[in-house]
Amino acid sequence: MVFAGRCAYPGPPPDAETVELIRRQCLDKRKKPDPAQLLDDHCFVVLDTETTGFAHRGGDEIISVGAVKVERGQVQAGKTFHRLVNPFRSIPPEVTSLTGISQDMVEGRDDVFTVLSDFLEYAGDSVLIGHYVTFDMDFMNEKLRLCNSKLHSSYLDTCVISKAVYPQRSSHSLDSLLKVHGINAAGRHTALGDALLTARLFEDLIRQVRHRGVYTLGDLHAFVQQHMDYYYQGGFSF
Repeated sequence: MVFAGRCAYPGPPPDAETVELIRRQCLDKRKKPDPAQLLDDHCFVVLDTETTGFAHRGGDEIISVGAVKVERGQVQAGKTFHRLVNPFRSIPPEVTSLTGISQDMVEGRDDVFTVLSDFLEYAGDSVLIGHYVTFDMDFMNEKLRLCNSKLHSSYLDTCVISKAVYPQRSSHSLDSLLKVHGINAAGRHTALGDALLTARLFEDLIRQVRHRGVYTLGDLHAFVQQHMDYYYQGGFSF
């Protein structure tokens, strides 16, 4: 199965049962969070993916998905999701060097559709969070299209929040922000490691904006609009 202008998925197509399960799981995520609800009352799922490259439509594939929940304003290190994914293609040597994920590690692992279904079950109707989160969502949606589905989850981007908190900073990369916040970068460039690091960054950013009168999801949305020279629509959806 392939869409015009896109590389064909190299693995076996999802069976009808998996397609229907994913379709129902995605439809169940259409409920939008209440913007008037306190941030601490929301459940957030911070996610990250590792991939074979940057081209979600050009033949690159997900090789790992990691996530952690943030509840009551705190990272729940005991509530994580971490799966390797068989990409049914070769992993470039530079990706193995960066992520530590080798070809042998993904051979025989579940395909992306099985892992995405499990992730959707884990995430529930939580608000998704990531650093450049649309990168991860684009890769997920590229595969969900093959199931006639897409993510309906609300999401926030910590990069966009950082731009509002630190409008004078020239860099809002995850590495630079971890240094600013004094967060040890252990586990960097692994899906679960980056999810945990981004969750800690989110926790710190929310602590900062709370001192500026931001208490609800709606407050956070308004804060970002007010404090950025431009509003990056891709950074928020709820």
